[in-house]
Amino acid sequence: MDQFLQHWINQEATAPWLDQLMAGITNFSAWKPFLLAAFLVGMIFGKFRLRAMLLCLIITLGFTDGILVNSIKHAVGRLRPFQAQEGVRVVHLKNASPQFLSMATPPKVKVSEPPHAGEVLQGRSFPSSHSANIMLSATVIFLFYRRWGMLAFLIASLVFYSRVYTGAHWPTDVLAGATIGCLSAITIVALLNKAWQRWGPKLFPVIEERHPGLLTGR
Repeated sequence: MDQFLQHWINQEATAPWLDQLMAGITNFSAWKPFLLAAFLVGMIFGKFRLRAMLLCLIITLGFTDGILVNSIKHAVGRLRPFQAQEGVRVVHLKNASPQFLSMATPPKVKVSEPPHAGEVLQGRSFPSSHSANIMLSATVIFLFYRRWGMLAFLIASLVFYSRVYTGAHWPTDVLAGATIGCLSAITIVALLNKAWQRWGPKLFPVIEERHPGLLTGR
């Protein structure tokens, strides 16, 4: 089923406009300046709940992406579709500086060749870091802001699809990454909320009196 879905999404259900859309959605470098700007604006001008959400998001990303997902990737060592099979379409944006400018031009599409006999490849496919990161981000947003969280889950679903469409991951890589991201977000936000309720009154009594929980207030 994994190979069937990957083949259908990557090689059958394709179109030039989808190549353009999926290549843009899946490229973090193209969105990085906008995300960084949004983070800085939120931290400077946002109220307590928004700042708390952003800090929870950064902490969760640091643990999940930097430690958990990377550890699993190295332990499993699964090859990506374009490393394991021939005929896989690899779709990505062209190089540009800054990267987001390349979203206005047609992406590069190449087809993978058969694996060479005796070639030793390092697999980093399972689980999908993109899927873990976008899912934990959507979950954290949902925990703080329900309506915005629903929009974030919609964006996350597009990223999930793009990882398979562009030939970067198998469907099960995406499913595993999304599961890890969701569970990590729920667990870490709950722990951070308990830590705030315990240590907030001692370290920041004035702020804690107005905001007894990270998920409450404005």
